Amino acid sequence: MNTKHLVAGCSLSVVLSVGACAAAWFFWLKPPTLVTFDMKGTTNALIRQSAKLDLTDEQRRALLRRFDRSVTTATAEYATERGAAILVSPAVVTGLPDATPEIQARLAELMKATPQQ
Repeated sequence: MNTKHLVAGCSLSVVLSVGACAAAWFFWLKPPTLVTFDMKGTTNALIRQSAKLDLTDEQRRALLRRFDRSVTTATAEYATERGAAILVSPAVVTGLPDATPEIQARLAELMKATPQQ
């Protein structure tokens, strides 16, 4: 084997390795997109709405448990579907997209679909 073939073989090996690393990065190792969610505002809205309802303490606790499960489900679904990491709004000064409306819409669907306990 002469030097030209050795250089060509090494070059091809480097190109293939770099290509494989780039593909792995793009498909498997790509960091998630960062978005924000106004958890406090969403929780406060639930509290304001539930204050208008005539609920017993047990019904109020059940509503809060349902809300907690629904928030967990809605945020997990959003994160999984979009490959995103969700940060609460106060943790971010500026520059990230706000996913609050989309998460709140899914949360509303889950709250309507989940039976009261």
